[in-house]
Amino acid sequence: MFIRYRRTGGVLTLLALAAVAIVATVFAVVVAVTVLIVLVAGAAGLLLARAVLPASWWPRASSSGGRAAPDTIETTAVHVAEWSDDRVLPSDRETRLSSED
Repeated sequence: MFIRYRRTGGVLTLLALAAVAIVATVFAVVVAVTVLIVLVAGAAGLLLARAVLPASWWPRASSSGGRAAPDTIETTAVHVAEWSDDRVLPSDRETRLSSED
C-alpha cells in the first residue's frame, strides 16, 4: 500500500481566489456607497422639509418636568407724572410705636 499525495490547485486556484476577493471587495464598496448616498439624500430631504414647512408642523419637545404654566399677574403701569405726594405714609417705626400704645 502506497501513500499517494496529489497536489490540487495551483495557479488557477490562486487566480480564482483572487477574483472572488476582488469581486467581494467591489461589492462591499458599492453597498457602502449606496448606503452613504441614501443617508445623504435623506438628510438633505429633512433639511429641505424643515426649511419649507412651517415650524408649527414640527413636533415640539415635551418637558419631562410636567410643570404647569405660570400664573398671570395683572398689573397697572405707573407713570411718574401721575404720582401724588399729598399723602404721607407712616414709616415702620411710627406704626410700631402706635401699636404699642
